[in-house]
Amino acid sequence: MRNLLLLLLFTLLFSCGGTTNNYEKLIADVVQTDGGVKIDLNFKVNELKEIRQISVADSIKIITDNFNTEKEKQMASLEKTLSVFTESIEKAKAANRPSKVMIDSYQSSIDKTNQRIDALRKSVPNELPKYENRDANEILTVVVRCTYTIDEPLTKKRATETFDFFLSPDATKFYSKKRVKE
Repeated sequence: MRNLLLLLLFTLLFSCGGTTNNYEKLIADVVQTDGGVKIDLNFKVNELKEIRQISVADSIKIITDNFNTEKEKQMASLEKTLSVFTESIEKAKAANRPSKVMIDSYQSSIDKTNQRIDALRKSVPNELPKYENRDANEILTVVVRCTYTIDEPLTKKRATETFDFFLSPDATKFYSKKRVKE
């Protein structure tokens, strides 16, 4: 029984370390590749830690929040445009000699703007269908914070940098990186 417990413990330790090593290898490849060309920068990890996991539910929330923020900006702009056209049509109607052509032009612009507002109100993010029928807790991305040291290619001096790397959970794909401001 004791041997079985030790075997289970060792398996758990090595499996966790394996993912960290895979993250380190993927990050090293990303940092030391420029335009598809591998460059030896004497890459050395100082600190590597998983700081966040992004699930399907998190992704849907991010997409929806970003979409709604952009939608609100567009809605405000369209409502401002509608207000300008409405004022213009009122002025044209109140003129001494109202121009039917101008009034028709403003009315056409008002109608088109109202159609755009209606369409925008009904719109939903295009990216959401790809998350249908997926488990909300499924992990899509792992955020790994890595502080590393490299040789600067031009100056040949050692430089230390810290980035958050957005990687696939199995450490086979790199999505993006973001510099951490210290």
